[in-house]
Amino acid sequence: MGVIKRLDPIIANKIAAGEVVEKMANVVKELVENAIDAQATSIDVELKQSGLTLIKVVDNGIGMDEDDIIQAFERHATSKIESINDLFRIRSLGFRGEAIPSIASISKTTITSNPNDHAKCVVFDNGKFIQMSDASFNRGTKVEVEKIFHYTPARFKYIKSEQYELAMIQRLMYQFALSYPKISFHLTNDQKRLLSSNGKGNVTDIMGMIYGTNVAKALIPFEAKNRDYQIHGWTSKPVINRSNKNYIHIIVNHRVVQDPQIVHAILDSYHQMIPKQRYPVAVLYIDVDPILIDVNVHPRKQEIKFSEKRSLLVLIKETLSKILQDKPIFQEVKETEIQTRLDFSKPFQIEQAKENQSFSIEEKVESNDQKHEFEQMSTRENGNSRTEQEKVIPYMNYIGQYSGTYLLFQNESGLFMVDQHAAAERIRYERYLGEMTRHNQAIQSTIFGLKMDYPQDVLMTLKDQKAVLESIGVKVTFFDRYLLVKEVPHWFVKGYEDSYMETIIDRLLEEKSLAKADLINELAILLACKHSLKANHYITEKEADHLLSDLRRCQQPYTCPHGRPIIVNIKHSQIEHWFNRVI
Repeated sequence: MGVIKRLDPIIANKIAAGEVVEKMANVVKELVENAIDAQATSIDVELKQSGLTLIKVVDNGIGMDEDDIIQAFERHATSKIESINDLFRIRSLGFRGEAIPSIASISKTTITSNPNDHAKCVVFDNGKFIQMSDASFNRGTKVEVEKIFHYTPARFKYIKSEQYELAMIQRLMYQFALSYPKISFHLTNDQKRLLSSNGKGNVTDIMGMIYGTNVAKALIPFEAKNRDYQIHGWTSKPVINRSNKNYIHIIVNHRVVQDPQIVHAILDSYHQMIPKQRYPVAVLYIDVDPILIDVNVHPRKQEIKFSEKRSLLVLIKETLSKILQDKPIFQEVKETEIQTRLDFSKPFQIEQAKENQSFSIEEKVESNDQKHEFEQMSTRENGNSRTEQEKVIPYMNYIGQYSGTYLLFQNESGLFMVDQHAAAERIRYERYLGEMTRHNQAIQSTIFGLKMDYPQDVLMTLKDQKAVLESIGVKVTFFDRYLLVKEVPHWFVKGYEDSYMETIIDRLLEEKSLAKADLINELAILLACKHSLKANHYITEKEADHLLSDLRRCQQPYTCPHGRPIIVNIKHSQIEHWFNRVI
């Protein structure tokens, strides 16, 4: 027959590389994990061109002799598993023996190692043995990976920019530093030092190095245990929160894992303490007997399976809830509190609310001539005459307000209910969108510059999006641990520059390649929501009529930018039917 044949070992390794090695960060991860398993106390990672040209990992671990180095290039060769029972009590990071042969199959890989006093150097190229020679090297191991993906160019389509790949590696090294605070880690790229931990075991120092001293000072320590699990770590005060989950680190037996249920348990602990869609900065260490977890359920071991997981989730939630409630935490009050006021006659005018001032539209409307001029301009821009506006939304009389949220109008056809917040959102959304897409946007300079602290990996990712920022009128300068905003568009409202910038940056980080048009549209939605008339706010008849007049000029006056309806019409005949006035 001869149809089924054993794969050539080199081909098998290249196939395995597809699972083990997807990007440069995967290579770094595998090599650093090997160094940790070799009991290293110091690990240096050196990159050239973010790893495209060279990835070098040097450790001071136990090293390998001549036979072990050669064996390391064989598939499924490992020093960490001897019997089937070892699979149920895994304490090492790597154990499958696929990393080195997979990496060597798609690159030129050189390993130099010294277990005692005699070093050997072995070279593999494109999965083939090239040579072995004596070398001069201290105790430990050095792995050099060059020409990554040179022999598999198709894999380059999965590689993004150098800055993005470097950011992934930095984030990985941050996780290693947190997982093993007693190991000294160093990371350099093109001879520039990006990370240096001292290995003294101080986690708050490492958090401060990554996220800044303000975060480190706001961390609250915690610890607890039950029958199966022991937890400890640090979490931030509620006033220190971020817009995504990337700042929550979960570490099980020194292994960084991803687990939505554990993240949810942490968030539940902050119930009503932080706004929705905001997340704390936290590092959670979970110590458990290896027999109670299975780390072999994910190709890259990023997820694990827990036994008695419910008891773990309860332990986390109860522990964090108690420490957060026991500590009084107050939000800092800004010098000036900016309030959004109802002013639909002048776009983007947001005034500071006066204390105990009544909400009157006469105080905000300009002269009748100016108001009439604006209304004419709005009509011309939308190409709508008064008659055309009536076709969009018929004219009707204001009769009152229900529950401080819904405006009530009537005409001969029946009753109309208008959601005042949804209507205001639609009006401001279209104004913001028009202003942001207008050519030759005016910009305004920030007086002292707006400083925004971010980890280096985030800053590396943002550098790729600098052109997008400039295209919407934002000019920034990047530094090692922060960026400085020097210019912003004129539609940035004073007092909201930091929240606008944070929103823009978060969207760029989430989407990576967000188009300018999509970014502008999402910003317009966000700003319209933030600065529109809210629910449960009583307004006058003139304000209600003015709101409806502006709504008529909108391109899409029937739904808010989120898709919710603005107007509900109840026919007069329907009302009469309810009261049995018609049969």
